[in-house]
Amino acid sequence: MPEGDMFIKEVGFGDAGKYTCLAENKFGSEKAEGSLIVKDRTKITEKPEDYEVRAGDAATFRCNAVADPDLNLSIDWLTDGKKIDFETEPRFIQQSDFSLSISKTTELDSGSYTCVASTELDEIQETATLIVQDVPNAPKLMDVVCNDKDASVEWQPQGDNRAPILGYIIQYNTSFTSDTWENAFDSVPSTNTKFTVNLSPYANYTFRVIATNKIGPSQPSKHSSVCTTPIAVPNKNPEGVEGKGTNKNNMVIKWSPMPEIEHNGPGFKYRVYWKRYDKPDSTWNTAEVVDWEQDHYVVEGQPTFKKYEIKVEAHNDMGQANVAIPTTIGWSGEDVPSEAPSNLKLDNVYGATTAKLSWDPVRNTSINGHFRGYKIQTWTEDETEAKARDVIIENNDETTAVVESFVPFTRNFARVLVFNGAHDGPPSNTIEFVTPEGTPGPVDSLEAIPMGSSGFFLIWKKPKRPNGVLTGYHIYYRTVEGTELGPQSERDPPIRDPMMTRAKLAALKPDTKYRISIKARTKIGVGSEYYIERKTRATGAAVPGRPSMLWEHVSTQTGAPAIKLTWIPNTDTNPGSHFYAQYRLNGESKFERTKPELYRDYIVLEGLKFNRIYEVRLVAVDGDFESHSQIEEIETYTQGVSTSVIRRPSENIATRGWFIGMMLAIALLLLILIIVCIIKRNRGGKYAVHEREAAHGRSDFPEETGFPEYSQPLDGGKRDSLGSDVKPPVESDTDSMAEYGDGDAGRFTEDGSFIGQYGTGQRGKKKQQQPSSDATTPSNVATFV
Repeated sequence: MPEGDMFIKEVGFGDAGKYTCLAENKFGSEKAEGSLIVKDRTKITEKPEDYEVRAGDAATFRCNAVADPDLNLSIDWLTDGKKIDFETEPRFIQQSDFSLSISKTTELDSGSYTCVASTELDEIQETATLIVQDVPNAPKLMDVVCNDKDASVEWQPQGDNRAPILGYIIQYNTSFTSDTWENAFDSVPSTNTKFTVNLSPYANYTFRVIATNKIGPSQPSKHSSVCTTPIAVPNKNPEGVEGKGTNKNNMVIKWSPMPEIEHNGPGFKYRVYWKRYDKPDSTWNTAEVVDWEQDHYVVEGQPTFKKYEIKVEAHNDMGQANVAIPTTIGWSGEDVPSEAPSNLKLDNVYGATTAKLSWDPVRNTSINGHFRGYKIQTWTEDETEAKARDVIIENNDETTAVVESFVPFTRNFARVLVFNGAHDGPPSNTIEFVTPEGTPGPVDSLEAIPMGSSGFFLIWKKPKRPNGVLTGYHIYYRTVEGTELGPQSERDPPIRDPMMTRAKLAALKPDTKYRISIKARTKIGVGSEYYIERKTRATGAAVPGRPSMLWEHVSTQTGAPAIKLTWIPNTDTNPGSHFYAQYRLNGESKFERTKPELYRDYIVLEGLKFNRIYEVRLVAVDGDFESHSQIEEIETYTQGVSTSVIRRPSENIATRGWFIGMMLAIALLLLILIIVCIIKRNRGGKYAVHEREAAHGRSDFPEETGFPEYSQPLDGGKRDSLGSDVKPPVESDTDSMAEYGDGDAGRFTEDGSFIGQYGTGQRGKKKQQQPSSDATTPSNVATFV
């Protein structure tokens, strides 16, 4: 450049380096050096975009930039050219990713927002516009011109808040409903700012206007001054007039009450008219109802179910309504039908639940009301008539019906009755018949217990309504992924034993959700489905719980002994994924084993020897872990085959709850008995010896308390102390008391009582044989405990 400067256009990374400036004149030269370092330009990689949002919603502007890695990049936000102060604007937040969030936006937030990305060398910026749309501002009510029958309302809009006004709503209230605003018009075009509203007589009106846009309605304008209209006769009569009896001797005439705004003057009332339709010469009966909120009038003392003409007029002090009043047909009350259908019979049975019935109709005059049709009531021998099911035969002239609600394979009862609008008539004769077999209902319940990671142990309850003789069950399964179901597969083979209520479902995928369903079967076919959804366990083995088993002798074609073992998994813990059996002859040490059973829950042991005892057990398996049941000793038969099934669970009786409880009860009783015996021995048995001796003439008893029968001998001699060193000889249970008994009956029974009665002869005989002072004789030292 002329000044000596060097200017480089569109600098690139190749321009970096050292630059030397050389200056020369006639006096010499001078040079200076400088370095040029080129950095990457700052770029905005994600620009903010224009945003349109409803007031109150949140708005977010996104902005991302990149700069030279050796430079410090900062991103700031401006609104309308001014930097946003996030400390004073808590609704404005700059997120960690540099985006700008504005919560609870208002119309005042509308404007331009600029993202500025800068380093110490350069900066770049991008701008976006935010439009916050809100409901319109409340219109300004300019004028209301009141006339006798209408009013002209005029207004001006006051701003649409960035969403164009779509229309206006004109509302009014009256002195009758001062707290309620009604819509006079709700769709006045947005181009109109003046509208005429029709008014009712005898009312005070005030008006207001509301503007609407796509965001919603504005606040209402200020209300107008009051418009008052003059009195006039009503412009309409009550609507919804009908007549219907609530009992057999009345008719209730009903209508829809007219609001006060429709009264058009003071002294409003209803005038009710009625007369018999079937009597051409009958005259109108009238009644007045002065309570405008009342909606009915009861006409008492009318004959049962007669046709009437009725009408209701509106009146006020100015007169009757100025419109014609239509008449309506009404009826007095209905009574119970007096006649029962006759000759009910079974025409045909079409299936397990369907049969055709026919009957003779009742006379129309016996219905005593509006004929609504016939009801066929059905129940079974297991139910009562009170729980009969109603089959409605609609109002027609048919006296036959095909009923499809009978219970299969049971005795069904049926009867028919006529009914009117209020009552059921008396029932017909009752018929009974037995329906054929049908398909079963669903099983009562189904549970699936995981077995390892690839199977379930299924347990179910029989259907409450088998609808026939059950012949077995079908089990189906399919995978479940979200709301999608995989193809359905059936467990093979199906359950052919109707008594079986458990089965194993194997070869499933680990950690997979399955829909498992079961259907019962009769000879007619497969019944209703019952299903559950369960997930198999994830891959991973664990020690199975100790299993149990049932066993039974089964028949073979050759007559050789065979034993069927049924696996009872331990469902309280891990039941295992499959099982096998071990067996050996009694006395042998080594078990033989069967092949693992993967699909069924039983194994049949064959090839056994006659008249031998085998020790048998089942082994539950899960991966490399095993757990075996209690060993069961089973004897094979010498000849023939057992026709009865012998089933015996292999659970140890010592682990049964009832056995443990019984043992504890016995132990407790024994403890109580021992304690009682110890107490009796320590206290001694107190018997009525004193009283017996007094009854036989003895009177030389000591004065001290205690047990006098032990304090001195019977002959008056002194007894030795029980604690003396003198050891009495072995005594029998008759030594000390035989003298009081008859013969040899002077001994104790088991409960400590005396056998026999005291006898004077025996007592005297004993006294003659007894020494007078020998303290060591048995009779002088014996005691009773």
